[in-house]
Amino acid sequence: MEVDYHIIKRYLDGNKQEGDKEKLLSWFSSFQDEGSLRKEYYRYWNEELSDNLTLKGYDANKVLGRIYHEIKLEESKSVVKKKVASRVINILTRVAAVLFIPLSILFFLNKENMVSTGDNIVYSEMYSPLGTRTMFYLPDGSSGCLNGGSTLRFPTKFEGEARKVDLKGEAYFDVLTNPEKPFIVSSSNIEVIAHGTSFNMEAYPEDKVNRITLAEGKVEVLGKKDGSLQKLGTLTPDQMCLFNLKNAHSKIINVNAANIVAWKEGKLIFKDDPLSEVIKKLNRRYNIQIVIKDERLKAHPYLATFEDESLDEVINLLTLSAPIKIKDLGRKRNPDGTFEKRIIELYYKANM
Repeated sequence: MEVDYHIIKRYLDGNKQEGDKEKLLSWFSSFQDEGSLRKEYYRYWNEELSDNLTLKGYDANKVLGRIYHEIKLEESKSVVKKKVASRVINILTRVAAVLFIPLSILFFLNKENMVSTGDNIVYSEMYSPLGTRTMFYLPDGSSGCLNGGSTLRFPTKFEGEARKVDLKGEAYFDVLTNPEKPFIVSSSNIEVIAHGTSFNMEAYPEDKVNRITLAEGKVEVLGKKDGSLQKLGTLTPDQMCLFNLKNAHSKIINVNAANIVAWKEGKLIFKDDPLSEVIKKLNRRYNIQIVIKDERLKAHPYLATFEDESLDEVINLLTLSAPIKIKDLGRKRNPDGTFEKRIIELYYKANM
């Protein structure tokens, strides 16, 4: 593969010509894995650019940060007309996530994606597509990981008396200590207040229960009851707060926080979890639609650890360790040539 690095520089300088973006996407999607991309990219940075080009003010994260931004712009289009384009977006999004691109770089490169409010606060929004995990870095030095199908909205600079961010979905936060300015994560129905700590927040809009799990430190959890936020409790390490959105009931239980947050390392650990919860997480991990067709299966306890298994391997493990038979309906092809999610139905063995 022959890469013209002058085109990459021209593109990043804002002087792109017709066809530059297509060439860039083609080059980066042709790598077979993240390791080869990382190796080639740093060879490009250390050898090609340092000797042949003048790049005042550039650094490695900025280059890949800009590429990541272009991926997000393509992905945000309402209709992806070509299957190839969709595949390229998936590849590059996964690559960008693995490379842990700092979001702070994007603040300065991608002003067109920022939103300014009436009080002159500028916000940035990050989305992690289903099937991916994306590292993020916030303006105060706090960091974390955003799970698939999740969105994080935050200001480019924390001002005022608190550091506030908004979450839809699931994220792990490693909060930098600041006793004078608490860190607040809000969703539609729950809020977490922390000063310096590590915790996991699961608040997908479609879920009936929100979950806050504390790994280190201490956090205060508030939930929406009767139209206002009310304190649900204070967590200590290895505790989880469950908040039922239907009846506004909450409870705090003891858990193994390491198992809960293992998803950010690519692991899914289940300890007698109901099969309905297992399937929900698998659907988000693999961007698939697994449907439980028998109510008796939903509460069936499941014990397993998944790490780097393919979807077919996971499905096979499910059938070996639970009273399940599957019906694979495959993927429906749309008139425009794209494909919908693969659908797999789960049936209780006795019914087959």
